Amino acid sequence: MSTMTGSITVPGLQPGECQVWWAGAAAGHGELLPLLDAGERARWSRFRRDADRARFLAAHALARRVLAVHAGMPAAELGFATLCRRCGATDHGKPRLVAAGGIEFSLSHSGERVVLALARGVVLGVDVERLKPERDAAALTPAVLSAAEQRVVAALPPAQRALALLRYWTRKEALLKATGDGLAIEPARLTVTAPDAPPALVAWEAASPPETDAYLVDLSPGPGHVASLAMLGRRLAVAERDATGLLEAGSGG
Repeated sequence: MSTMTGSITVPGLQPGECQVWWAGAAAGHGELLPLLDAGERARWSRFRRDADRARFLAAHALARRVLAVHAGMPAAELGFATLCRRCGATDHGKPRLVAAGGIEFSLSHSGERVVLALARGVVLGVDVERLKPERDAAALTPAVLSAAEQRVVAALPPAQRALALLRYWTRKEALLKATGDGLAIEPARLTVTAPDAPPALVAWEAASPPETDAYLVDLSPGPGHVASLAMLGRRLAVAERDATGLLEAGSGG
């Protein structure tokens, strides 16, 4: 079943499908603010830069509008909870939709892009990062890359190293978001395939490895950005969609 929201049709989740929705960070306009709950509005208000506020608002409004269609309830009434995989605390950890009917999701935003990934019955993690050619790849390398990955990047021309680092970074970040470990595990403790190879987890040299198979997909965020998706337990068909119309003024709550 599909639902029209503003100028965008949000199709129902098909068996074996993961929907990935993209929107521009600048789409976070003030009319979307009532969609957020008190906690989200408090976080939004703490950003000092207008661009950061718009990016946060666009991402969270996007998540609410798409998830509302699949959950069958108004976007502003959706409830979210967190649970830490490591300690069981509920004041931090991976966010989940309350009364979701098996819907899993992950949200990310960076630079000019925001992204939402969702599926039914498969745990997800998604990460998008803005490419900064001036980024000091050498300074970040020890924290992000395993020894094997460092050798791959060192063999590249200097002009290609920032992109390679970011490809590794987004693949690992997506996986650590899916597992719920986040920054509790150093990305350098994981090894994934080389940036020009099909994405896959090669080694997990940290405590509490995933209890099921992990699958990685490189996404298409548009110029100047790099993005990856992780799925635990089962590989899904990925459908990337433009969500710009979902954030237009007057497109409903």
